[in-house]
Amino acid sequence: MRVRLRCALLVLFVSLFGSTCHPDPPTRPILPPGTNAVNAGLVFTRPDGTAIPMGKTYAVCCSTWEAGTIDREALKIFYYDTTKRLSYWKMFLIPSQLREDLVFSLPTPTPGGGAVALSAANIATGNQASSESPGSSGTVMVHSFACGPPTQIDVAVDAVLGSKDPGGETIRVRGRFTATVYTHPISCAFSF
Repeated sequence: MRVRLRCALLVLFVSLFGSTCHPDPPTRPILPPGTNAVNAGLVFTRPDGTAIPMGKTYAVCCSTWEAGTIDREALKIFYYDTTKRLSYWKMFLIPSQLREDLVFSLPTPTPGGGAVALSAANIATGNQASSESPGSSGTVMVHSFACGPPTQIDVAVDAVLGSKDPGGETIRVRGRFTATVYTHPISCAFSF
């Protein structure tokens, strides 16, 4: 009788406390350690609303902005197409000038002169636009960031990038970009 009572109490104990050890199921998929997780939710459009198709290959990493020119640590994001048929975009952030949930207004200072810089190129038209160019407006909100490892970024953009060429088209950027990156296909030595 005592053995059954002990077994019953043990089962009751495990069922009560075992279920409290497991929180609600995760809302995001559980990834093995070291797996890149990227949500490229930024949409780039021309002034008439036509979407600009961006490359799908990415590098998200931390290194010197541009050695010998801008010797500051930067969190760098580069989305490109290895065939060079699709357009590309870059965002550089200076972690020492950032804090979470900080909003930056465009136009931004020249690259390396401010905490955030964003640029995009439309391969189809040959147009290049950036956040420091005249005609830029809108905001970049940095929700969170870390140089890691892994390198992490969560940023929301609602902005118009001014053309680098006089009379060129602006490029509209909207959406949210999140990433947790352990590895990337290229060296982090790329420049803005």
